[in-house]
Order: sequence, then C-alpha cells, then structure tokens
Amino acid sequence: MKLYYLYSIFLIIYCLLHSLLADYKLMGKIYRLWWYRFFYVVLSTVLLIPLFAIYISLPKEAFFYPPFPYSLFLYLIGAVGLIVGYVASKSYDNDSFLGLKQIKMYYKNKEKYYFESADLITDKGILSIVRHPYYLAGILLLWGRPLYFKDLITNVILTIYFILGAINEERKLINIFGDTYKKYKKNVPMLFPKVKLKK
Repeated sequence: MKLYYLYSIFLIIYCLLHSLLADYKLMGKIYRLWWYRFFYVVLSTVLLIPLFAIYISLPKEAFFYPPFPYSLFLYLIGAVGLIVGYVASKSYDNDSFLGLKQIKMYYKNKEKYYFESADLITDKGILSIVRHPYYLAGILLLWGRPLYFKDLITNVILTIYFILGAINEERKLINIFGDTYKKYKKNVPMLFPKVKLKK
C-alpha cells in the first residue's frame, strides 16, 4: 500500500505543479514570454517520466476487468475519446498550444511577449458543442478501458484535476476576453455535450 500512497502523492504534486505553472496571474510577465509555453510543455513532459516509472512498478491488481464482450463497451468509450481528441486538435492553434508559434514569432519579429487573440474563441467544429474537448477526451480515455487498482487511483486524481483545470482555465479566459467568453460559456457546455431530445 505504501507504493500506492507514494504514487498518489507524486501524482497530486504533479497536478498542482502543472496548474501553478500554467497560472498566468501567479507567473506574471514570465507567463507571456516567448519561450515560456514551450518550456512549460517540455517540463511537464519530462516530469511525467519518473511518475510513469512509479506507475509501471506498481502491481497489476485487477479492479474492474469485465469479460468479453462487455469489455468492448469500455474500449468503445476509449475509442470515442480518441476521436474527440483528434477532432479537437483540428479546432485549436496547436502551434500556440505547444509554444512553437511563440518561438517562431520571436525569431521572425523579435516579439518578446505573446498575447492570446480573441479569434481563439470560436463556436466552430467540436467547440460548438463542448468548451473543453481535450479534457473530455482525456476523461473518456481514462475510463474507457479495463482497470487495475493503480488505474483507479490515476483516473480519480486526473478526472478531478481535469475538472478543476477547466474551471481555472475559464477564470483566465474570462479575465482575458471578458464578455466575449462569457457569451460563449453561456451557450456551450463545459465538458459534456447537451443531448437535445425531440418532442
């Protein structure tokens, strides 16, 4: 059990650090510097390596492993998550998300700071039915599979993190874009699309 506790603590610390470093108010001017987003992405990836190593070392104790064909339903959920993630990637400026756009702008125009454009707020594609499709894809991928006990721990912590992350991100977007984002928020659900039943 000690390994599970250690893994849980490290995963929570990772999530907290990931959120704090993404907080534009906390990071101040550093947050908008041309190199910061790419640095944040690389650091977040590197810090996953020891966490993944601990995960691998944990025993494979089955928690929820339904037999075939019931397991197909879980894999279907995971497949939907992959599709949502792929479709979402078409709706975002992924160069900006990864920090590559900021680096290109700096070396091309010497733009030291990067500011989000209101054009980023769109109601096109998947963003017309859900505000945070990447988080939705993550949740579907987490739960769309048979689970070991270590997976249950991972899923609970990351699901809470995704929800809190979406809330925190919206706080930032409202501060940056004001009424433009408030209007979008009013019309589009946060994580799960609304199902409209025909009368």
